[in-house]
Amino acid sequence: MVVEGCGGRGMEGAGPGDSPRMTMRLRRLARRGRDERGTAVVEFALVLLPLCLIVFGILDFGRALNYYNNLTQIAGQGARAASVDRNLDGTPLDATFATQLACEAGSPELKKGITVQMTTAPPSTDTQPAGKPVTVTANYTFTFIPLVHAVSINLSAASTQRWEAGNPPPTGVTAAGTCP
Repeated sequence: MVVEGCGGRGMEGAGPGDSPRMTMRLRRLARRGRDERGTAVVEFALVLLPLCLIVFGILDFGRALNYYNNLTQIAGQGARAASVDRNLDGTPLDATFATQLACEAGSPELKKGITVQMTTAPPSTDTQPAGKPVTVTANYTFTFIPLVHAVSINLSAASTQRWEAGNPPPTGVTAAGTCP
C-alpha cells in the first residue's frame, strides 16, 4: 500500500491507520539502522588494547635495555676500581665497595633492587699477585609493566680486570651489597 503525503512522496509500509508522522519516524529508524557513523569507534576500541600492549612493551623493553646498560657501566667501573685496590671515592678497597657501587646506579628503582658482588681468583702459592682476575657482577630483577608484575627477567652484567696493585688481592667473594 502506498500513502501519499508529506510533499507528494509515497510512503511504503504505512498501514491504513498510520499518520504521516508515524511513517516518517519509521523511515528515520530504518535510516539509522543503515548508518555507519559509530563503526569507527567500535573498530578503534577493538584495536586499542593490542596497540597499547605493543606501545607499552616497546617502552618497557627500552627501560630494560637502559637498566642493562647501567649494570654494564657499574660492573666495568667497579672492576676497574677493584683492580687498582681502590674504592670509587679513592680510599683503599674495603667492605663498603659493593655498597658504593650499588648506590652509583642511575635511577631510584635500579638503586633499590641492584645487587653487586666482587669475586677474585682463588688463593695460590704464587708470590706475584699482579695479573690475578678480579670480577665484579651486577644483578637486577627487572619487572615488565611494574604495576601488574606480569613478567620478570634477571639482568646481569659482569666485568673482569687483572689485579694491578702490589699487595695480594683478597680471595673468594670479598664484597656483596645493595644500596640502602
